[in-house]
Amino acid sequence: MRVWSHNAYWFQGAPSLWGQERQVPHPDAVSALTQLYASLRPDVLCLQEVPSGEVAADLGRLLGMRSYFAPGGERVAYGGAFLWRGDRDGQTEDFTSLKVSEDRCFERICMKLTLETASGTLAIVNVHLSSNRFAPGGNGHLLRRPELDKLFSAAGLPHVVAGDFNATFDSTVCEQMRLQGYGDPHQSTGHVIDYVWIREPDMNVTEPLPFDGSFHVPGHSKIALSDHRPVGVRIQLKENTDEV
Repeated sequence: MRVWSHNAYWFQGAPSLWGQERQVPHPDAVSALTQLYASLRPDVLCLQEVPSGEVAADLGRLLGMRSYFAPGGERVAYGGAFLWRGDRDGQTEDFTSLKVSEDRCFERICMKLTLETASGTLAIVNVHLSSNRFAPGGNGHLLRRPELDKLFSAAGLPHVVAGDFNATFDSTVCEQMRLQGYGDPHQSTGHVIDYVWIREPDMNVTEPLPFDGSFHVPGHSKIALSDHRPVGVRIQLKENTDEV
């Protein structure tokens, strides 16, 4: 299976085709991202910064995939979506509204997709952890760690955890992922903050999928499709592996 994750930056292009950041999709960016996602041939697509369920549903229809959307928690505009192959039944759960502390839930999104495969049940979590942007004192780590703890308490140890972690590979949040038995096939370093974490004991095959295609909106040579690039992996679940 091919699993891709992408922060779509509200489908507006980067810098925004609107001339300033807006949490509103731009038709040119929507069209270009749809073509990009089709070229990736995903079995599962985990998206962050999705502006509405309508955008997710339209994208699913164009790609021939099923879709599930959830609005953001503390920041409603930071919605997210799963899309998965139309010939596979899937069950979805939204953990976004769960309390991560006494006075707050997830800032953005945390959702789970469970699929039946030939090798067994595959559990995937799509998450967008808090950034420093809205955090007290600009210290998002104080928000990200409780969110990650809540993810595991709500979802167990899913086979795949994908999304925008707003944390570099050497951060304590990513160290916690490794301590839980997860690996990043891309061996991310530096300022990369998007991951498809794989729980390695559960997998027969884990292979990074390269992305080296054009990343500009056609007709707008100075506008990228997003301020994040997609990250993908190819995986094969060990037979009879159950979610922990």
